[in-house]
Order: sequence, then structure tokens, then C-alpha cells
Amino acid sequence: ESDIPYHINYLYDRGLIVGLPYRQTSNGLEPATLSVAEAMEIAKRIKNLRPEEYEEAAYWIRLLESQQPDPPYAALDIEVLSPVATRIPNVSKAEDKVIAVSICGSDGRRCVYLLRRDQEQDAPNPSNFELKLYDSEKKMIEDVFNVLSEYAVIATFNGDEFDLPYLYNRANKLGIPHEKNPIVIGRDGATLTTGAHIDLYSFFMNKSVQVYAFDNKYREHTLEAIAQSLLGRGKVRLEKPISELSDAELAEYCFGDAELVYSFLTVNNKLLLRLVFVLARISRLPLEDLCRHGVSGWIKNLLYYEHRRRNWLIPRPEDILSAKGGTTTKAVIEGKKYRGAIVYEPVPGIHFDVKVLDFASLYPSALKRWNLSYETIRCPHEECKTNRVPETEHWVCTRVKGLQSLIVGALRDVRVGVYKPKSGDKSLPTEQRMWYDVAQKAIKVFLNASYGVFGFEEFPLYCPPLAESTAAIGRYVFKETINKVKSMGGIVIYGDTDSLFLKYADEKMLEELINWAATTLGLDLEVDKEYVYIVFSMRKKNYLGLTTKGVVDVKGLTGKKRHIPEFIRAAFNSMLTELQNVKSPQDLEIAKEHISALIKNWYQKLKNREFKLEDLAFNVMLSKLPESYLKTTPPLVKAAKLLKQ
Repeated sequence: ESDIPYHINYLYDRGLIVGLPYRQTSNGLEPATLSVAEAMEIAKRIKNLRPEEYEEAAYWIRLLESQQPDPPYAALDIEVLSPVATRIPNVSKAEDKVIAVSICGSDGRRCVYLLRRDQEQDAPNPSNFELKLYDSEKKMIEDVFNVLSEYAVIATFNGDEFDLPYLYNRANKLGIPHEKNPIVIGRDGATLTTGAHIDLYSFFMNKSVQVYAFDNKYREHTLEAIAQSLLGRGKVRLEKPISELSDAELAEYCFGDAELVYSFLTVNNKLLLRLVFVLARISRLPLEDLCRHGVSGWIKNLLYYEHRRRNWLIPRPEDILSAKGGTTTKAVIEGKKYRGAIVYEPVPGIHFDVKVLDFASLYPSALKRWNLSYETIRCPHEECKTNRVPETEHWVCTRVKGLQSLIVGALRDVRVGVYKPKSGDKSLPTEQRMWYDVAQKAIKVFLNASYGVFGFEEFPLYCPPLAESTAAIGRYVFKETINKVKSMGGIVIYGDTDSLFLKYADEKMLEELINWAATTLGLDLEVDKEYVYIVFSMRKKNYLGLTTKGVVDVKGLTGKKRHIPEFIRAAFNSMLTELQNVKSPQDLEIAKEHISALIKNWYQKLKNREFKLEDLAFNVMLSKLPESYLKTTPPLVKAAKLLKQ
């Protein structure tokens, strides 16, 4: 308990949830949301729920259906004048002048606060933002602080590490009184006395956000890369160092960055801002903590909050390990602590008429169906020891409903039963559909991490038998389904974790399989994709196919990867265009001839040097400074060191 920060304890003890609107009543603060009866009415529309599960589903529906807050918000960016163009200003010393601050706000403010450097220059006259010129840096920063206090949320890109700490330290250096400085520097980053600070750099760095909320649309974590991927435009281009820019050029550049950050918040009907608020509601975290922590921190906080809500004592990690013990299966992959998911080897070649069956949220469903939680696995009751987890020496409690099973099960139920269907319901207004899509994506982020965290040693509720049991049940379900398909005369050509690729499976077989999974396994099996044809090599997770929707689906092939030169990518894309026209085995033979000719043509171009040098280059991002690579020196590090020289 002593490891929980005071402000988080305050939220637990008061039962408050960030991102949820409240109203003041005679009984104190109460959530401004649906009544229990209204939420229960929605919950009862979810299929296959047991009577005792309605209450938990309704609890989550009340949280998610509450009105979305719309606080005043703004984006902030600063520019600092460094005497040496290649030197990054020192944040703690803050010796260099702040020469520009841009604020782009939801109230229509579009302003650049600029420190005049060249008195002989004509004052810039920008058309898309207001410009305020200053001769005093101190006065400029004081005015910026006054403006920041007008917003409930301030967004930055890397503001925890640079913008806000630099402004705070520079204000101290200039003698601005503390009471006029709204910035507070904490152990984990910066916040404001008058509102919340969202650092979008930290948020976009979160792998779960990148994959599940934004469908891997961006791969690099620079402002330029993310803006190009999500907004279709990037930063203002610079042809010279900051110190050599005119006042007009500097203002344009600084405002460009602030406007990009602001656009992240507003694009698609404020999708990102809504996503942050929904994630805060689910995780029970304040906005700043949400952006700074990974998804394991979100799940930890949710579980801690639910412990306190139920008046349970939060256990210490060493107590869980002592009571539950370690793992009992042998890992196939070196370095893992237990056996993970399995793969059904692909049948190499070209296959027509292929359907993919997929278990909806397999692991979260397993947590619910098998009552898996750190306190229910290897419980102390003798009568429960016969309730064994397949392929392990573990058992699960039959007396008590597990906390993790209850929470994850309810989240999965409301996503599958309410939010996912409504996100695709075209009878609803677009704005409403987008909101449901935000909610279902937010829940998906949690569900996809909800089982793995218990196998992560740094997780405070680390429980190896729980993680191992979840994986074992996944394998059991996978094998049982393959056996069922074969017993029905079906043909399995590939399978991975929770998906099976079936050849020539008719509607009757699919319907029978789906019903069998629901009644025998208690799990939802659904048709995920249908392929006109699919091509497998002998490698796992490595194939391409044409879906019935006309999309060439590529998994794992080198030509698709981001470190591939444009010359090869263009050849690969030309091949995909050919494959898009294939509808029969005869079409495929023709396409093979065309692709063979295409490859010969590209080979000749390469041999005859019919290319620009940049077409053979590819971009690789350094994860740390070149001098930090000590054990090995990869080619990209050698290139970086040559560039520095």
C-alpha cells in the first residue's frame, strides 16, 4: 500500500474516476450517467450472459455511456535559441533564451509569442495566426503562463522532457515569482496547477496504443512520422538552423508544430482526446499518469482500484509468489518461463476457397470462462483440486468468482455485445458510430494485455501459474478445434494461436463449428476472413492471399517491411497489382508469367543502374545515441558516426 502515490490513493478512497462527469448532490459527488436500471436494460441485450453477470456489465456500461467531457484544451510548443546549432539546450540549466512559444486552443486562439531578435526586420504579418512581439523574454513568458491557466488540458509533444521543464526552469532563472508559474515538475514529468498535461510523445510511444488503437498506422515515433501517418501532413520544412531563421520563418515553424499537436486532438471528431478520456475511465488513472505509463500500469491501477472498491487488501508480489509458486510446463522458445501458444504448420502451396475461423478475444474469454485470476488459481480448497487446467499441475477455484475473470469478462462482454456491433451500425449517426469505435478500441487495448501482464516479473500482481494456465487453455482450445474440424472431414491448411485456415469449408460446416464452440467450449468462434486464394511458404506467419473483398493481404513478407528500399517496394507492389486480378487457377498461371517477366525487368534495371541512389536507400531509426552502442556497432550506427564526423 505504501507504494501507491498519494494522489492515486485519494482517487481510490473517494471512489473518483478521471474522465467521468460528476454532479454535486446532497449525498456528495455522483456520476452524471445512466441510472442502474437504464444500464441494466442495455446489459440484458448482450447474448449468453448469466443472470449474475448483468450487474458487472451494467457497471461498465454506466462508465462508458456517460457523457464525454469537452474541457477547454490547447497545444503548446516552444523554440529555444541555442548558440551552437547542433547543441540541444540543457533543460535543467535553462541558460538559452526562449524565443518563441505557440499556443493553439479550442477557444479559437492561434497565437505565437515571439521574442524580437532583429530590430531592423519588418514585423511579420502572418495570415493564419496572431503574432505577439516582445522585447522582454520575462514579460513574454509571464503572458504565456497567464494563457496556460485558461485551459483544463495542455497537450505537448515531448513536453514532459523538454517544453514544460524548460519553461519552468527558465522562468526561475528570469526571476518570475513561483506563484505566477503554473508549471509543477514531478518525479515522472510536468503538470500544471490549473489543469492536466498530456504528453502525446509518451502516449504514441505506447505499443498497445500504436497497434490496437491506431492499427499500426505509424511505425516511427517522431512528430513528423506520426503526423504524416495520421494527418497526411508533416512539420514545416527548415532549410537552415533555428538561429538563422527570420522572425517570420521562426513564427511559422513554431506554430506549425503546435498546430500538428492540436490537430491530433481534434481530427476525426476529437477521436484521440475521447480515447484518452475513455482509457482514463477504464484504468482509473489521471490523464498525465495514463500517458506516461504502459498498459501494464493501466491494468495494475484498475485492479488496485477494484481491490479498494471491494475493501480487499492489495497483496505484495512476494506473497503471491509464495502462495502460488512457479510454472510447471517447459517453454519451447528459449528464455520463456512456460510453454506458449502453438502453430499448426502451413501446407505450402496455393490454396483456393479458404476461410479463416477466429476465436473472438480468446485469452480474455478464457479468463472469464475458466475463472482465471491470481486468487483463484491454486486456491486452498481441497474440493477444487479436481478442477484441473489441461497440460498443467494447476487447478482453479470453483467456490469464488475471480476478480480478473470478473473484470476482463465484463469488459469483453460489453465490447463484443454492445460497442463493437454499434461501431459498425450504419443506421446510427456517424458521430455516434465513431464514439462507439473509440470505446471498443479502448477496451480492446485492455483486453489484449489483460492476460500477459501476469507473466511479467515486474508486474506487482505477477502470478506465473495464472499466465501459464491461460496459455495452456489457449492450446487446449486450439487442439480441440482442430480435432473437431478433422472429425467433420474438414481440411486445416494453417493455424496460429486463435485462428484456423480451412479449405473448402461450406456454410453448413462453419455453422456447426460455431455452435460446437459455443456449447462445448463456451467460446465465440467467428468467420474472420474469406480468401479467393492464399499462398503459403514453409514459414509460419508468412503468406499472402486475395480476400473476397479484393484486398491482397500480406503477412510477414519482406517486400512489405519498412526497412525495404523503395526500388524493391515498387517491384513488390507491382506484383501485388498482378495478384489482385487472380480469380481462378488459370488466372494464377497467367499472373505467374507476368510476375516472372516483371522480376526480370526490375533485375535488368538494377543491373544497368537505371535508378536513383535514394531509391536503394532505406531509413532506420536509432533508439539511442550512437556512442551508447558499446557491445556491437550495427551498420546504421556506423553510418550515424560518419555523418557526425
